[in-house]
Amino acid sequence: MDKKIAAYLLASLVQRINRDQIGSVSDQEKEALAYALNFLSDGDIPKGTPTIVEAPPAVVPPVAPKTETPAKKAPPPLPKISLDLRSLDHQKPMAASAILCLDFGTARSKAFASTDSEEHLDLELGKAAGNEGYTLPSSVFIAADEKAYFGAEAIDKSLSGTIANRERLDSIKSWLSLREEGDLDSEAVSENYNPTHFTLTEGDLIRIYLAYLTDMACVSLAEWKIDDEEVGRYVLRRFARPCGKNPKQAAWVDNLMKRLLAEAQILADTFHGKWSGGISIAEIKAAIEEVKSLPNRPDYLIAEGVPEPVAVAAGAVATSDNRIDAYMVVDAGAGTTDFGLFFVIRNKHNGDPKVFQVSASIKGLNQAGDKVDLLLQAFIRSKESIESTSISGKLVEADLRRRVRVWKELLFSNSKLDYVLADSTIGTITLEDFLQTPGMQQFSNRLEEGFRGALEMVDGSYLKHLATDPVRLQVILTGGSSKLTMMSDLAKGYIEVKGMKIRRELANAAPEWLVEEASEMHTVYPQLAVAIGGASRDLPSTDFGPEEFIRVTRPTYVAGSMRVTGT
Repeated sequence: MDKKIAAYLLASLVQRINRDQIGSVSDQEKEALAYALNFLSDGDIPKGTPTIVEAPPAVVPPVAPKTETPAKKAPPPLPKISLDLRSLDHQKPMAASAILCLDFGTARSKAFASTDSEEHLDLELGKAAGNEGYTLPSSVFIAADEKAYFGAEAIDKSLSGTIANRERLDSIKSWLSLREEGDLDSEAVSENYNPTHFTLTEGDLIRIYLAYLTDMACVSLAEWKIDDEEVGRYVLRRFARPCGKNPKQAAWVDNLMKRLLAEAQILADTFHGKWSGGISIAEIKAAIEEVKSLPNRPDYLIAEGVPEPVAVAAGAVATSDNRIDAYMVVDAGAGTTDFGLFFVIRNKHNGDPKVFQVSASIKGLNQAGDKVDLLLQAFIRSKESIESTSISGKLVEADLRRRVRVWKELLFSNSKLDYVLADSTIGTITLEDFLQTPGMQQFSNRLEEGFRGALEMVDGSYLKHLATDPVRLQVILTGGSSKLTMMSDLAKGYIEVKGMKIRRELANAAPEWLVEEASEMHTVYPQLAVAIGGASRDLPSTDFGPEEFIRVTRPTYVAGSMRVTGT
């Protein structure tokens, strides 16, 4: 029997003895049980499990003494740490012909780079972190050893634990994407995520994860040369950001990300080569406080933020010859599914495209990959009758919660999932059965409603144009959850909005060079689409579109502040 399973079962036995007084248990037997449980769990006994079983209550129960909640210990002083400030020795980026795009994702993060001579530098971040693949899990786990672990190591470390109330930080980007303003340094994360005596804020966690992402991107860049010269760590970079519901939110995220990424470069240099095996929270906190107090940052490295839908649409925009194209970008991440309607207008004479974001259509739906995780967890819990009230049940469910994201990917990739729970229960489920559950049916309906809701918010003049034959609404699917079956359904058939039928068509947003030169990347393109598009040398300019779609028969077309001659 597995050592962990033995600990789970023994913990359950101790609980039942304490509650039901099964048989006659001597003091020596009680001590032996406590010793065995402590040994099997390596001292990591689940919260609430008695280490020594209490004796049966007396006929007249004693009055329980009053207890006071112990005050939380003050954190020890922060250690002295020496920051690596080499990035401040430069005044301009290295490898002037290169540009990097960092895509800080809700579930996974990516990066890509390109050059003036149209070289495309694919960056295998997973390989740089000691694993494989192009992406990094956007995960941080703070273990009982008071160290923070990042990416795939965070997931592995969290799955090896046996503590029911310890959570892994998996969707920290939502602290940015779901807000319109605020100070992230005033929001401390809970003890479920940070069991140490040091206070960590949401801003702290985003900084240190961005440092990890930045360093892995720099390590990957070091494998490339431009004109026989190494690219170096200090390359100009754009960053992908949520498109923003309005100019105010877009500006808040833009300014915040510029500052955090500049600080992240210093942290990346400071902790370079130290990520594997975890970094102590004391060192992380000390380094962050030092960085925040610096009078200068390497701001010269940070270019503009690129709205995620615009980055994704860059490939489709570049290959179209139409004067006007309409796109609905559906960004299916882990925390949200974001919808946005965009029009691309091309000047007849110079061909330079401009992207107009129709603000009223920008809609975020709190239904995405994380929701599917919860539904899958509930499906398995119901199928296997996991009792969430018992100690063993809590431990099994905690283990399931930490594994469910990986299991979901396997289920949708293979249409079948074979699993083993923490109590050695073996099970199998099929994708077909899962998709037929009421929860998943409701999830699919909510996505369709979200798509329709995004269109319902725009002025009827836009809808009238979209419903005009042969105009079609091109749907671009992107994000880590874009391969889910119900997402692809959003790009098929007609959708009726306010009595007008609009034809939907799946758009191929992949750039031409990817099709011709990098066929091996086709399978991962949906995840890399934002980073690839954001690293394009010639991104289309963007603006917020007018409230009404204006198309007249005169030889000019006016949209906002832009004038396109011709019809």
